[in-house]
Amino acid sequence: MSIATWFENLPLTSTTVLAVVDVVAVLLALVLVTRPRGARVWWRILPLVVVIGAVLGGVLIWYVGDVQNAFGVTPTWVDRIWTGAVVAGLAVAVANVVLARWRRKIVAVVAMIAFLLAGALAINRDVDLYLTPGQLLGTAQAPDLRLPSALGQKPGTAVVSLGSVFNPFLYRTWHPPLFMPKTGKVGQVVIPATISHFAARPAEVYLPPAALVKNGPALPVVILMSGQPASPDTVMVSGGVPATLNALAARNHGLAPIVVVPDQLGPSAGNPMCVDGALGNSATYITRDVPDWIRTHLHVESSRLAWTVGGFSQGGTCSIQFGAAEPRLFGSILDVSGEEYPTLTTDQMAIDQGFGGSAAAYDRAKPATILARHAPYPDTAAFFAVGETDRQYGRSMTIVSADARSAGMAVTRYVVPGGGHDWSTASLGFARGFADLYPRWGLAKAALR
Repeated sequence: MSIATWFENLPLTSTTVLAVVDVVAVLLALVLVTRPRGARVWWRILPLVVVIGAVLGGVLIWYVGDVQNAFGVTPTWVDRIWTGAVVAGLAVAVANVVLARWRRKIVAVVAMIAFLLAGALAINRDVDLYLTPGQLLGTAQAPDLRLPSALGQKPGTAVVSLGSVFNPFLYRTWHPPLFMPKTGKVGQVVIPATISHFAARPAEVYLPPAALVKNGPALPVVILMSGQPASPDTVMVSGGVPATLNALAARNHGLAPIVVVPDQLGPSAGNPMCVDGALGNSATYITRDVPDWIRTHLHVESSRLAWTVGGFSQGGTCSIQFGAAEPRLFGSILDVSGEEYPTLTTDQMAIDQGFGGSAAAYDRAKPATILARHAPYPDTAAFFAVGETDRQYGRSMTIVSADARSAGMAVTRYVVPGGGHDWSTASLGFARGFADLYPRWGLAKAALR
């Protein structure tokens, strides 16, 4: 294994990696707090430097996270403590650069890097966003989707199918061939924005083992969306979708849904709020362009009962918007930690930037309004999940799931034990949602838990 490959696959959230970086940062901090040669005022200014740095860090995370709502969620105490500690460490390092001799200045610069790295790794672990440097740098993206020659296709081409009538007993009628792959395949595709002209990034697709054999069955499909900021790759890697579905497929003769993760955010990873408007025609892209591509490129079932829309955080908000607005397209919804309604930093900003200043248009895009307009839903299943400690989105889940139930949907709620608003919760929420929906998709006799 080359050094580059080793680095790309380094587990950023592992205890070992964090411990090594933290120990280095602490050792450098111990060096920097000792009195530099010739700095007689050191012991008088050091406490002041530390306090000022910690306070500045606290103010910084409060302003960015609470006032500006830059993360779309209230910062955790892990975020606050580490931000304060890192800025305090940087302040001490700067004092050393100013007062110490050149060798100590070099140590101070190295320490700055170590402090920033330790804080970034700790906060990243808190949200489970980037699992490897390759994911962070975009160098470990999935390869272009190429279907195996066993399907009778030329490399780089896809299966063309108009779908089939829904088979609720596929788990009984499907008999896998002897040499079926044990795991599924993930690949990257470009889904043209033919109708919407939305500037979407490449999508990612998971094909289960049953989709990788000749004459495989038409399968259910899940359109899954990331939170914001994130990308389709984040859903697959941080959301653990391939590992989850490979495990479920192993228990069910290779059967699992085909998962398509399109980009509903755009190249700048902004937030078009899953509507058509000045920020991009995200709604038409997800509900028209993406389904059209799926029907003509993948061997999927055509019935709405086999089509599910889901996502995490902003993607979860989109899933209830689309699922409620398109009941003839989607029979199931998988909303993990979604918002009560789409928004930006403030609701007024959302109205101005996304809805041309029209509060009425904004209200029409809210899940509560959409649900009331299309009710009743005689055969739509809605699965909601949220982290146990996520008060902000937990409140949203309670409200939206109650609205969905009142509109006639069959609602299931799941609270991830100890979970926050992070990709660990997303991964566990997706896993529980997939397992609960397996019998509805015709892939198992009962929910898999």
